[in-house]
Order: sequence, then C-alpha cells, then structure tokens
Amino acid sequence: MVVLRMMLCGAVLVMCIGMMVTPTATAQKTSSAAPPPVREFRLQASYRSGIAQSYEVTEKTSVQRLHSDSSVRSYQREVLTYVTVRCVESMDNVSRVVVTADSVVYKFVTGPSVVDYDSQKDLAPKAFPDLNNYVGVLNRSYELTYSPYGEVTKVAGDQIDFWREYIQTNVGDLDTLISTIWLQSLSDENLMHLGDVQKQIVPGTKKAFDSSWIHNMRLRVDGVVYEGKARSTFKSYDGGVFTIATSDTLPARTRWPLHVFEIPDLVQMQEGKAVVNATLQLSTSGTLNALDATIAATFRGQVGKEIFTQNINSTQSWKLVRQYQW
Repeated sequence: MVVLRMMLCGAVLVMCIGMMVTPTATAQKTSSAAPPPVREFRLQASYRSGIAQSYEVTEKTSVQRLHSDSSVRSYQREVLTYVTVRCVESMDNVSRVVVTADSVVYKFVTGPSVVDYDSQKDLAPKAFPDLNNYVGVLNRSYELTYSPYGEVTKVAGDQIDFWREYIQTNVGDLDTLISTIWLQSLSDENLMHLGDVQKQIVPGTKKAFDSSWIHNMRLRVDGVVYEGKARSTFKSYDGGVFTIATSDTLPARTRWPLHVFEIPDLVQMQEGKAVVNATLQLSTSGTLNALDATIAATFRGQVGKEIFTQNINSTQSWKLVRQYQW
C-alpha cells in the first residue's frame, strides 16, 4: 500500500510538472515566429486611351478683408464647372489627357449685390473682372502629360497658346488689371488647378495602410497660388476604393500679382498660407473618383501704402459623374 501511494504521488507530480512546462514551451514557439507580412497596395492613377471622365468641379468660397482703417469687406462665391478629361495616349505609365471646361455656373454675392452667369443660358459673359478667372479657359481644350508618379510634366494647347500670345502682343492696348486676370486664367497654374484631379497626392507606388509620404502640392484659392510640400496618408480600403488623406499648410506664392475685388490696381502679395485638409478616393482600377478639399487661407497684401489682410474659407471638390468611351 505504501509503495502504491508513493507511485501515485509520483505520477501526479510528473503530470503537474508537465502541465507547468507545456505553456512555457508554447510561449517560446509563439515569440520566435516571424511577424505577418505587411500588406501593400499600389496607389496609382490609371488613364486608358479612348476613355473619358466627366467631373463636377465645385467651389464655395467665403472671403473677409480687413483694411488698415478697420473697415471690413466680405463676399461669397459659388462656382460649378463641368470638366471632361479624355485620355489620348497612355504608354509605359506616361499618359496624355485632354481637358475641356465644357460649361460653368457662377454666382458672386457681396451685400445685396449679386452677379451670376450660366454659360449654357447667357449669350455672353458679364463685364465682371472676377468672372474672367473662370470663363477664360471655357471651351478652350488643353493637354496635360503625366509621369508614372502623377506629376504633370507638360501643359500644352493650341487654343491656350493662341490667346496667351494674343493678349501679350496687345498688352499695350489693354488695361493692366484685365490683361493680368486673363493671362492668369490661362496660366499653367490655373489649368492644372482645374484639370489635374490628382494634385500629386497619388504616389504611383506601393503603400501600406497608415503609411505617409511627402509630395509637392499646389492649389489656387481666390486667385492666390499656394504651393509647397504636403503630407498624405493611406487611410483605408473599402469596397474597391482607396482613401488618401492630405493635411498640411502651404505657403502663398509672393511673386504672383493679384486682382482683389473692388481694388482697381494689382495687389502685391507680402505673405500668406493655406491650411489644407483633403480626401482623395481612388478606385482599384486607377480611376480618380473624388477629391474634396477644405481650405482655410490668409494673406497680407499691399497696394500703394495700404496694407490689408484677407481671410479665405473655401471648399473645393472634383467628383466623377460618369466614365465612357469616346
């Protein structure tokens, strides 16, 4: 009996020791296992020859200007432009697209005064300088060439070149303010702002979730060019759509003369910045579905001895409405 009890106790002790040792061994195996691979996705816009996209480009801007005598001037602007982007060539991830602003609906409000224009209803644009920023490019097609990494490497267009040359040739016969507005409306900066949905946000390379990258970015807000380095982050993938978020501050270009509402002379930019928060949606097939940007900008300008500050809040969006073969 004594021997049997000792044998039973020994067996129980061995089982207890085994139970204590087994979890430790398992833990050692888990800690030595390799981490799961990080999944990456290629984020690249794709343009296919013979395919066209139609976009609604909207702008809603509110402006308040504070003068040195503490007087305040404010106005609001709403613009809807229908834009067609047609791919005419795509080879080795280098693409050429033709951009056309097909129509524009414009509304400008300051106090009780309202200026509106609909290119499909009105026979001719109204004589309002701010409107020229939006009708200068209307129905004048131009071409953008994209690198594999979403950078516009060339802007070209016979119609654009003709009107640029015409204005510059006859600049002596034109009011300086008006000629500057028209030339800026036909400038590369404005053409890219309207027709380049990517804004260099899409990297053209593989990225993992929550990874970030730095890229160049340029926006034109209330006539002011804001440009510089911006940070974008790969936020999510859902239902065949990648979402990229951009959040950063862009400095204003100071070497860019400005037309400012109700100021009869060109304004010299002193300094400025724009806080940009944008969301871009890219399909797995490479189609740019949407870009939505919220911009809080400010700048300090000077005309003569007068120095003023202008605060701008603007929402701008590019939304795909249809895609088709042409």
